[in-house]
Amino acid sequence: MTFEVAARHCSFARGAAELNVTPAAVSQQVRLLEDRLGHKLFVRKARGLELTKVGRDFARDIRAGLHTLQVATQTLTKPRVEGRLRVATFHSFGLFWVLPRLPDFRERYPDVDVRLILGNERVSLSGSEADLSIRFGTQSDEGCVTEDFMRDTAIVVASPEILTGRPVMTKSADLAGFPILHDEAVAEGERRLRWSDWLKHGSPPQAECYLPDGLSVIQACLLGQGLAIVRSSLVGSHLQAGRLVRVLAHEKILDLPYRVVTRPSEARDHVHAFKEWLKEMAERR
Repeated sequence: MTFEVAARHCSFARGAAELNVTPAAVSQQVRLLEDRLGHKLFVRKARGLELTKVGRDFARDIRAGLHTLQVATQTLTKPRVEGRLRVATFHSFGLFWVLPRLPDFRERYPDVDVRLILGNERVSLSGSEADLSIRFGTQSDEGCVTEDFMRDTAIVVASPEILTGRPVMTKSADLAGFPILHDEAVAEGERRLRWSDWLKHGSPPQAECYLPDGLSVIQACLLGQGLAIVRSSLVGSHLQAGRLVRVLAHEKILDLPYRVVTRPSEARDHVHAFKEWLKEMAERR
């Protein structure tokens, strides 16, 4: 446990604060573990800690084991949660964020049937069959309970093919001359997802394509049709697999949050369980 916390923070001091012990105690525990394993887990540098390859692999395996232990413990100790859960959200978030994580929820709550209701229009719980709505922005339904659960960042991405033979880009002005993709469903007031916030200087783009939503923008980007500004949470698997690459190193924190909305009278266990699960998944991201 001590190593996992220190590895997650890449800091003995921050790990010690979480465990409510001294940094020296954390450092000693890690050294004892390294001696026992016969491998260095951290490289100790003047400006902080860095995990070795062995340390990164070990930390990943430990987290997987702790997660399995957590799920098993919850299964044995919590009351049975069951029911039908209808979750409304927009296409890109449902397909690229909720769906890949949903097996985790189903493993914890096998007696809850989940139905995703996907669409680009904001779902009002007062006139919908949905039990819970996930939104991006500040709007909420009158009389409903609304809670922010995650912040996201905007990044510029492209398929590797479109960048072949091009120099490395380090600033927004370097984007000039590339075809760009526009998401016409960007929430009003969310400037970070608009090209006007990134292309303030330099030559205009080579060509522009306007698409109806974030899902189609990501798909067009995967097909090599242009550069795209996307929410980083939605393209993690594509970046890891190399289907997309980041064009610029920097990112911009989005002005608007992700929110979960429920009815004020909603007290059913399976709805509450899903809300808490959303928060946990957001913290892990």
